[in-house]
Amino acid sequence: MTTALWTGLVALILYVLASALAAQQLRSTNAPQRIGFLGLGTLALLFHACALWHLIVSEQGVHLGLFPVTSLIGATGAAIVILSSLYRRLEWVSLMVFPFNAIFIAAALFIKTGYQPGPLAHGIGSHVLFAILAFAVLAIATSQGILVLIQHYQLKNGHIRGVMRLFPPIQVMETMLFELLWAGVILLWLAIAAGFMFINDLFAQHVAHKALFTLISALLFSALLAGHQLLGWRGVTAVRLTVAAFALLLLGFFGSQLVLEVILKR
Repeated sequence: MTTALWTGLVALILYVLASALAAQQLRSTNAPQRIGFLGLGTLALLFHACALWHLIVSEQGVHLGLFPVTSLIGATGAAIVILSSLYRRLEWVSLMVFPFNAIFIAAALFIKTGYQPGPLAHGIGSHVLFAILAFAVLAIATSQGILVLIQHYQLKNGHIRGVMRLFPPIQVMETMLFELLWAGVILLWLAIAAGFMFINDLFAQHVAHKALFTLISALLFSALLAGHQLLGWRGVTAVRLTVAAFALLLLGFFGSQLVLEVILKR
């Protein structure tokens, strides 16, 4: 059994256990014991990182195919959630991140596509780094937005149920959402700038459509932040725009990569 396989399987099991423990506490009315599922999540992340290293880095070059990169984004998101939970109440986002990681580490291990590893130029490496960080942060922001939406509707209906009663006030939750959005949008624009600087021919490299969706998403995220600063956009409006902008980002990356690698085998 290869190192990538056994470390990936251990990570998968630990993510499942952490998700189950988080879900159990989510249904409870008692104060959450964060150390349990965040501890399991941290251990899973270490095995996940080891598996990804052996999956992505090889003698032939760097494997940046659909499933390894998706799994890398998930691992980055898990790291951000775990570290942020030391000073911000982001731990419940792990209930979305950990199952995602369990699914896509399995996909990275067992599903082979048409992607061929190759050398990674220094400039393109900066674009990839910024893109992965931006995607991870904006995915967490979208998850946080979903929690804000749940909290908003429960407040509107006049009662807070379950663990939502232990969450910070909705104003604090929204502040956390916009902090994540600011960080993610800055990283996204850096990724776009690096991409335009170092990718010579968008059409020859089959990334023109990806660049278009990413640019529209960045503009929509930026409009949301401007609307928040100038017009006071918040609540349901902010969450809907966040989800719409992130959906475009998903379509740009996952949609195009799925067609190129899985269907066209390029």
